[in-house]
Amino acid sequence: MATHIIQSILCALLVCSAWNPLDAQDTFSIVAMDSVTGEVGSAGASCVDMFTIPGYSDDFLGELFPGQGAINSQAWYVPANQANARTRMNLGDSPSDIIQWLVDNDVNGQPELRQYGIVKLHNGNLETAAHTGTSTDDYKNHITGPNYSIQGNILLGPEILDSMESRFLNAEGDLA
Repeated sequence: MATHIIQSILCALLVCSAWNPLDAQDTFSIVAMDSVTGEVGSAGASCVDMFTIPGYSDDFLGELFPGQGAINSQAWYVPANQANARTRMNLGDSPSDIIQWLVDNDVNGQPELRQYGIVKLHNGNLETAAHTGTSTDDYKNHITGPNYSIQGNILLGPEILDSMESRFLNAEGDLA
């Protein structure tokens, strides 16, 4: 299976908050995998300006594993939780097992604040999983499909995630 890392914008959305039209309001992302080519992709946006927080990278949202899958971490992001997700991915856990492990072992004991999306080729099958903590900021939710996971929080409503899914499913061509 050919492996090619894709990190491109799969969906472009910008929604400004009502209280300050100069600030982006949302955090949303998508992870996807092409089961034929092995290409993986991650795209998203965060309302957090990571350039202003020492020790954090501006590319924190998604992590790609060539030919294997991808993980997006958001909502009250903690680097140690992402490191744990990476470890579980590399150990061969399924997406749902990774999610359950992260919920059971959140480094701050607050999985209700976290949001994850995972896509992975596991035992020859393409699998997806997601978690949206009950205490992430509204509107929050996730949508999974056979080769993608879409998640978001601090959204205006479900139409944001629905639009992302529709645009992804109706896009022409391969993942790239």
